[in-house]
Amino acid sequence: MSWNSPGELLILCAFGMNLLIGFSFFRAARGHHSADGLARKSYHTFMICATAALVYLFYLFLSHNYAIGYVNEYSDSTLGFWLMLSAVWAGQEGSYLLWLFLSAAFGYVILRWGGLYRNWAMVVYSAINLFFLFILVKLSPFAMIDHVPPDGMGLNPLLQDFWMVIHPPVIFVGYASAGVPFALCLAALITNKYADWGRQIFPWVAVTALMIGMGNILGGYWAYKTLGWGGYWAWDPVENSSLIPWFSSLALLHGLLIMKRTDGGLRKTNILLGALTFILVIYGTFLTRSGVLADFSVHSFVDLGTNVYLIGFLIAFTVMTIALFAARARSVGHVRIDYNFWGREFTLVAATALLFIFSMIVLFWSSLPFLTSVFSNEPRAADIKTYNDFALPLAVIYSLMLAVSPFTKQDNFKLASWRTRLIASAGVPLAGAFGILWAVFGIGLVFTVTFSITIAAMAMYLAKPDWRKKMAPSLVGLVIGLGVSLLVGVREPMFLLLFAMTSMAIVTNLGAAAGCLPNRWKSMAGHLTHFGFGIMVIGVVVSSAFATNEQLILTTEEGGESYGVQLEYIGMANGIMHPRNELILTLDDGDGGHEIRPELYYSERMDGLMKRPHIERYLLNDLYFAPQQIQAAEGGGLQIAKGETHQLGEYQLTFLAFEMGSHSEGSGDLKVSVNLAVEHNGHVDTLTPGLVYSTDQYGEPTYISEPAFLDDLGTIPVNVEKVLADQGAVLLDIPGLMEGSSPEVLVLDITKKPLIVLVWIGTTLLLAGCVVSFLRRRSDVA
Repeated sequence: MSWNSPGELLILCAFGMNLLIGFSFFRAARGHHSADGLARKSYHTFMICATAALVYLFYLFLSHNYAIGYVNEYSDSTLGFWLMLSAVWAGQEGSYLLWLFLSAAFGYVILRWGGLYRNWAMVVYSAINLFFLFILVKLSPFAMIDHVPPDGMGLNPLLQDFWMVIHPPVIFVGYASAGVPFALCLAALITNKYADWGRQIFPWVAVTALMIGMGNILGGYWAYKTLGWGGYWAWDPVENSSLIPWFSSLALLHGLLIMKRTDGGLRKTNILLGALTFILVIYGTFLTRSGVLADFSVHSFVDLGTNVYLIGFLIAFTVMTIALFAARARSVGHVRIDYNFWGREFTLVAATALLFIFSMIVLFWSSLPFLTSVFSNEPRAADIKTYNDFALPLAVIYSLMLAVSPFTKQDNFKLASWRTRLIASAGVPLAGAFGILWAVFGIGLVFTVTFSITIAAMAMYLAKPDWRKKMAPSLVGLVIGLGVSLLVGVREPMFLLLFAMTSMAIVTNLGAAAGCLPNRWKSMAGHLTHFGFGIMVIGVVVSSAFATNEQLILTTEEGGESYGVQLEYIGMANGIMHPRNELILTLDDGDGGHEIRPELYYSERMDGLMKRPHIERYLLNDLYFAPQQIQAAEGGGLQIAKGETHQLGEYQLTFLAFEMGSHSEGSGDLKVSVNLAVEHNGHVDTLTPGLVYSTDQYGEPTYISEPAFLDDLGTIPVNVEKVLADQGAVLLDIPGLMEGSSPEVLVLDITKKPLIVLVWIGTTLLLAGCVVSFLRRRSDVA
């Protein structure tokens, strides 16, 4: 960092203020109350510097200051206001600055509501901000370049979407908010005071869960509508890096409920979970930005020299947590929890354990590329099936917990001889189900264990007489879910079990949520979240496991039919080399035809063919139209050898020579250009159409024609269809001039995604439950 620009001076000022903040709050925590005023003023100055730096960076983008390397790399003069704003956090440098700004803003949460933990929490929080400042000193978004280009390099076409304005800030709000519980957890250990700690962090854990969850969901929707592969979650290690702390924060929410109900139960667990959630955020940042996933994820950043800081702070935060916890473990205290099977504490503990186990399994498989690169010579990543194989059984068991949790007692109770009753009611079904399924029918061990646990648990709950009547509507939901699944052709045992348990959970929690209205609406947070989770699970499984795909070959002369809709290809709105080139099709689904415009174009910045699908939404399914490539039909065109001349109407074409080379500097693409002499009305011009051998965003080979035009109006293109190198010839296509010219051909993938609307409805309800939880717990610290 050269410190010769206002932005770099603001970072330097923020760095100095942050050191002063940590020192001043440390003195205040040690009883020097006179330091409190300096600490607060320093924090206000720090916040001003962080805000000003972010605003100044945006100003540099708006003013097209390409002397700044970051501005040059992520923008150009064609970007509108909102895309220019999103370019601020499109790269590592800007996203760290955004994170610093949001982290600074959340520091006011501790200042205002930190209570007796405030001073020590702010000392810890200054260490968090120091992490970002060290990286920004190393990786300055204000660094200048020697040569100022006339225009910038532009924004990645995949990022030129409105969701780019929303998705990254939302996820970074979640990441920044995770620092608040972390600081309060460590402050509680330092002060050795825990009475008020759980109440202080509860609302901010809810914010973390809400915002990271919303960020994941928005990211999934963005991928679905933009990338063209037909899905919204691919278990990509970089995607998982934000999923892991989300589930960790959800586990912490359940643990805090236990602590509140039992006056301190699971306090040690919750302290560790509060710290771990933030540490997982930093670890996910390391995985994403260190370059270790470059060969395994399309979302991975390259290493820009910050690995030493990421690893250093990850180790520092982890060691700090372990050391403090080890020193205070005895004094944290232990409150006995009643694990009565029919009690509320049991289901809360089970939910906490399942969510945490899920997050740790995803953590392990997401870290596999990093672990195998360190401990072996053959780095590898887990495939989608690996994730699904453990996610489905856990989802079944978790759905069962959700289905019965509203029936559990709010106060502790004892059931006479309950251990005997449990063993009697569960032992026979457990042994019987396991023996019949595995030993007799040879069904897979994973399903056998999952089914046996589920049946045994159901038997235990139904063994209690007063539960049978309460569970009657839920059992009806189970039967309906199972019956509908069988009617629509579902035969996979694990899917049937999942749909049955999830349907049961939906009915139970819908009734429980409705029972909280209108006067006790703040008490419906858990029920609303669980209801949304059940809806989401059905949507995810059905839209993924039961999606079907067809491929159509359309020409400008002949349409096609797929999934009951008629499609006709009109042509391209511009040309394949035009940014955001649209393909114009008409779609008739029986209610009258209308126009659809998916996109297919070549991006010089990405050195490949880019695709953007069109989604046709119906009540029960989406139809997903993803263009794959444009090509010419076989057998058409003009074959012309080097030195030959052909007369086409008023035009005389002579093939002069080939030119071969890279399509652009630093690109691995090969471009073959064809020099043609064209005589028209006594005037001779030279045209140079070309053919680019490239790859698309998924690494598939593509062949892209760069046409030249015979007329000044650009209505008669000359396309190179094929290079016949062994014959010293080329195959040209000149639509509108040559008799028998081949029509333009579009290869289109159509995917039917059943019930995908349930994914979006369920996730919205899930997040709404987190909002209600925040509102309820926020009043506790007002």
